[in-house]
Amino acid sequence: MGFIKTAAFVGLVSLLVAMNLPGSRALAQHDGEAAAPPSVPTTKILAIGRLTAKATPTALGPILPLEVRATTRLYLAGKIDQWYAKPDKTGVVFIMNLSDQKEAHDLLEKLPLGQAGMMEFELIPLGPLSPLRLLLSEPSK
Repeated sequence: MGFIKTAAFVGLVSLLVAMNLPGSRALAQHDGEAAAPPSVPTTKILAIGRLTAKATPTALGPILPLEVRATTRLYLAGKIDQWYAKPDKTGVVFIMNLSDQKEAHDLLEKLPLGQAGMMEFELIPLGPLSPLRLLLSEPSK
């Protein structure tokens, strides 16, 4: 887990402990460190695309129409839930309706920019926020 993700989780656990929600103390260890979060299923894949050095304006021109059509096909097939352009124009971001990183990687590599080595993706599995389970506990009487 990255530093920012860990810090956010620790902050959420601390908030739940401070709120004294039932079961929330089970997430905090006696030494003040956050316990490992319960495992959660991967329900989406965040795919952050970055143009490579091969993606020059001249090289991109003929491939972009093919890329847009192929990406639209993935969207219409339900594989891509949301798609965005990065404001700095260095790539794209997809939220994919997949639970398997390998499947996401294979689909993205088959896109024209992937085949041409002009775009690489960082894939991040996403799942439900597990500490919310604590809010479902019945209050102590």
